[in-house]
Amino acid sequence: MNLFDHFFKNWNKREEVISEDPLENSNDLWADSVTTGWEYTCNLSLTTPRICIEKDGFITKDTSVKPELIGEPNNLGKDGDPSGNFGYWIRRHGHEEEFEELANISQNMIYARPSDIGRIPPKSKLEDDFKSFLVDFRTIVESNISIEKKLFMINDELSIKSEAYKDIYKKLVLEKRFPDSFFRNILCELNGVTKNTALILWESGYLTKEQVLNAPYSELIEIKGLGKSLISKIKN
Repeated sequence: MNLFDHFFKNWNKREEVISEDPLENSNDLWADSVTTGWEYTCNLSLTTPRICIEKDGFITKDTSVKPELIGEPNNLGKDGDPSGNFGYWIRRHGHEEEFEELANISQNMIYARPSDIGRIPPKSKLEDDFKSFLVDFRTIVESNISIEKKLFMINDELSIKSEAYKDIYKKLVLEKRFPDSFFRNILCELNGVTKNTALILWESGYLTKEQVLNAPYSELIEIKGLGKSLISKIKN
């Protein structure tokens, strides 16, 4: 395999099905002799924690052990390398910069990364802009302010922070009904709540899991589409 083919494979590595085997029974405590380091790549998604996005592109030269995942429990992909729900580690072999220049990856969609706004070429201005947007978005999401304040900050402040943010926000609104859909999906973490039920709750004014769980039965039973059995399941 030549240099180009080798790095083409690495740049197109995507999240694998996570192994359920205990790490104690794996070979995660050593790396092969040609590995010169590891590079962390996060998933460019609205659900990815801020710490993962901020660590995107982080490189460690410690090859004595496989690195642990960031912001989530450690897991291994099918190839035996660390791979999780929010990101993964890729082995480095010492010629990455040479390959990036040769392949002009920031201008080539062949090497583009999947994201919530479509595929994005690595090392590009769009990648930088979207990562910055995600960091600011996750800062709001992970804060302790009210859901109403979060929605205001996203819709009225984040959306106009820069021209790049305006374009990203518009794309997310058109394609994902952002940001309401993001917070509605969190309601699906409640027992028995489907996307349809989450929409019913959202449109009835229940915007968080806590608001639903703290709502009295007498209120919830008045909502069309919620029955006694579903309310009981949600509450339990």
